[in-house]
Amino acid sequence: MKINFRKTKILGKIADNKSDVDFLKLVFDAGLDIAWLNTAHQGVEDAEHLIGRIKSVSPHVAIMIDTKGPEVRTKNVEEPFAVKRDDIIYISGNLEHRNDGAHVVHVDYPNFHNEVPVGTVVLYDDATIGFVVEAKEGDALKCRIQSNGTIKNKKSINTPGVHIELPSLTEKDKSFIRFCGKHNIEFIIHSFVRSKQDILDIKQITDEFPGYNPQIISKIENREGFDNLSEILDYSDGAMVARGDLGAEVPFEEMPYMQKKMIEMCVKRGKACVVATQVLDSMIKNPRPTRAEVLDVANAVLEGSGAVSMSGETAYGDFPVEATTLMSKIMMYTESKIDDLLHYNFGPEVKNDTYTLAKSIADEAKASGAKAIIAAVSDSSLYYALAAQRPSVVVVAGCKEEIEAKKLMLYYAIRPLYLPEVSVQNLVKNIEIDLLDSDTVVVVSEEGGNVTHKVVAFKDIK
Repeated sequence: MKINFRKTKILGKIADNKSDVDFLKLVFDAGLDIAWLNTAHQGVEDAEHLIGRIKSVSPHVAIMIDTKGPEVRTKNVEEPFAVKRDDIIYISGNLEHRNDGAHVVHVDYPNFHNEVPVGTVVLYDDATIGFVVEAKEGDALKCRIQSNGTIKNKKSINTPGVHIELPSLTEKDKSFIRFCGKHNIEFIIHSFVRSKQDILDIKQITDEFPGYNPQIISKIENREGFDNLSEILDYSDGAMVARGDLGAEVPFEEMPYMQKKMIEMCVKRGKACVVATQVLDSMIKNPRPTRAEVLDVANAVLEGSGAVSMSGETAYGDFPVEATTLMSKIMMYTESKIDDLLHYNFGPEVKNDTYTLAKSIADEAKASGAKAIIAAVSDSSLYYALAAQRPSVVVVAGCKEEIEAKKLMLYYAIRPLYLPEVSVQNLVKNIEIDLLDSDTVVVVSEEGGNVTHKVVAFKDIK
């Protein structure tokens, strides 16, 4: 395996209609670490075929399955149609509702029109269009449109400040969670997490599969989820700052604070953290990003995020390889300058022997000027603790279980490799790494049941 020296990880959505082998190879070679599958637009068979293609191209890329969660989307919009400011439109959860001479938008939650009060601003597709609810007329909401746009099928609907009584898991979600258990999928990322109960509902299903212990990542997309993040992190392995729906649910001016606070909470708890949505959005249609987008990627690194995700850029964009390549370059350059720049000044607050050892290893690597940490230990909890320390160099980590190696792909600085026989020598034999014989590395290994670490010349372990 060729070792990538970038520490911040890259996720990208992969769609089944843009996933041929040549494309996947290009985007993985450009630096994509985790393939994110969105089940809102896929069936189980589609996902199974896509995962097969991904694994045929790269055995090292991890898989993340996105469950739809308690969200509302447009439904049965057979053909996109244009709307203009001050037009009247009707929204209904009754798929049989008709209104002659008027535009009707159906949504996939049957009780939607009963739970949304008059005066609510309903937001469509990450707030690109707003509808003001003016009246309830039978089983529909009469709404006035605030801006011009186009209505399409399967687009998100948000109701800021209005709690919708949706179950945490749809039947489709449950089938996909069982799919994950059957296929030993590394990551389940759940949408619209509101409280710890949403995570417990997932674990009740994963417990049906003995020995299956996926990483569960909570997408925080509304105020309720943000307010309950501390308890959510008690039961999940990390959080995604999902800025699309979050930006439709809270005032824009609150989002910078929310993003930074969520990253801080994850780092302090030793949890994974991902920043997502509109990161390089203009590269969906253009070969170059805006300056603001470049700064957004760099700022996510400076704020302490362990990963950044692309959605449309890789799922259906015209320049997916260019976007992935550029994101990797921005991350690596920012990481190289991080000590010269104002950045996060917090670290993990977890207090145990593993975190103490991890801090000692990370400190030794920085103080010695080591070029990498080469680690081969049986307990992968040390690798998670090392990621939480935000080490100055990559950690090449040998893992005795394949799923554990894949799960570590989300974590900062960890470059894992599955090895049936874990040892430092075996690890070095199975990697390609751009180090000189004279370069120093920190070697972490086990001797007599104890973990040791020391600085050595790379040539001495080759």
